Amino acid sequence: MKVACVFVEHFPFKIEFRENPIIGEYKAVIIFKRQGSRSSVIDVSPSLGSVGYGMPLQEAVARYPEATIVESDLGCYEREFDKLVAALSERSPVVERSALGRLYVGLDGLRDTYGTEKGLINSLMNAVPQHLYPRVGVSDGKFVAYLAALCATPGRAYKISGNVREVIAGFRVDVLPVSWQVKARLKGFGLDTLGEIASLPLGAFEAQFGVEGRRLWKLARGLDDDPLIPEKLEEVVSGTFSFGISVSGLEPILMAVDHLLGDLFGRADMKGRYVRFAQVSGAVLNQVRWNRKVLFKTPAGNKEKAYLAIKAKLDGVRLHGPLEDITVTLSDLTSENGIQESLFQEMRKKDRLREVVAQLKTSQGSNPILQVKEMEPWSRIPERRMALVTYDP
Repeated sequence: MKVACVFVEHFPFKIEFRENPIIGEYKAVIIFKRQGSRSSVIDVSPSLGSVGYGMPLQEAVARYPEATIVESDLGCYEREFDKLVAALSERSPVVERSALGRLYVGLDGLRDTYGTEKGLINSLMNAVPQHLYPRVGVSDGKFVAYLAALCATPGRAYKISGNVREVIAGFRVDVLPVSWQVKARLKGFGLDTLGEIASLPLGAFEAQFGVEGRRLWKLARGLDDDPLIPEKLEEVVSGTFSFGISVSGLEPILMAVDHLLGDLFGRADMKGRYVRFAQVSGAVLNQVRWNRKVLFKTPAGNKEKAYLAIKAKLDGVRLHGPLEDITVTLSDLTSENGIQESLFQEMRKKDRLREVVAQLKTSQGSNPILQVKEMEPWSRIPERRMALVTYDP
């Protein structure tokens, strides 16, 4: 399976910099997201090489106390990422979104369309705005294609072939698709490179790292049979209202929201449609962009219902400074009853899951996916309370 990895390094940071150029004045920036009472890093400025995705914010700040802390605008990042997915989907029918800024594109069967592999790769490169400085990696399998993208210089492509295990042996374990805790544990065992993992007996490594260890051991040898899983783009509608002058206070914000909702729900393609989520954001003068998210208790099918819910969410809001514009984005569009379409979506998800499991069974000869199942929760013997069983969707 020939795969291209289209990789935009520090994608959230680049989008933040475009939205808030003032960030460029800071030497060190940490972008984080909240998860309940915990906060973790999703991206950093290029100079902070030792801070990785998923690291607790507290630990990142302890390493770089001088860094500027920015709360993520995931809705904005996702919208920009969706544009990349859409552009690449015009080049290939198989595009899988991975982490923000990383996509996998299926290349099989496309050479005749583009004449040569180089022509196809150039087409993928041209689909990405050049100010994002994309890298493209090509190989057999997603993981090695990603490593090839890491080898490429910004704006260029790189291909890994031949003795893959030997070529990737020098990569550090930081490139593995696991949590930062697992990476720290690997380093604790003195395993710093893929080559060091690949040289170990599978049994010994799996004994320490379980089922996940088998997957990592195979990846370290360049063996990756994960299928490409294309995703359907989330449908969103969005509009922006520019004030012309900087404004303060809630009243002008609500007036802009009311105006935008009227435009969005008045669109022909919104007739009979309902929405579950809304996001309101605004450019704050000389500050990081402000945003609020709204989850409707029941899908909103008109401007009035959406406005009342958003107004309640914004009540008492405090801004860091005057606003220059307001953007309203509506997402998770549903059918007329607001329920039926979500049921079909769940059915489609289950069908896709069954298809992936079937592909894995075919490639590996058995179902490698396990799930934890409750057996005897009342038992005093821990081993009897839960069991690992084959996952059957």
